[in-house]
Amino acid sequence: MIARKQKFKDVTIFLDGSSFIECTFERCTFVYSGLMLVALEDNSFKECKWQFSGSAQNTLAFMGALYGGGLHDLIEATFDNIRGKANPAAVITKH
Repeated sequence: MIARKQKFKDVTIFLDGSSFIECTFERCTFVYSGLMLVALEDNSFKECKWQFSGSAQNTLAFMGALYGGGLHDLIEATFDNIRGKANPAAVITKH
């Protein structure tokens, strides 16, 4: 799905493989399974819910296990990488 400048209200949206640009979402439920990339650009979200399933859910659980296992620096470096900040405490590689 490719949507530009559209309004969505009270719907469930499966994000995998979708692009949303300058859209408005109100009380929507988003589901991401990690099978395909998503593009979200300049959207607004009001009272929305986010759900992760499949590979995406497994990745979050793995990151939680790493954090719980004492690898705080790795997880914090991952978030810094997402924010566009460099963190010399850990190295993250992309494959």
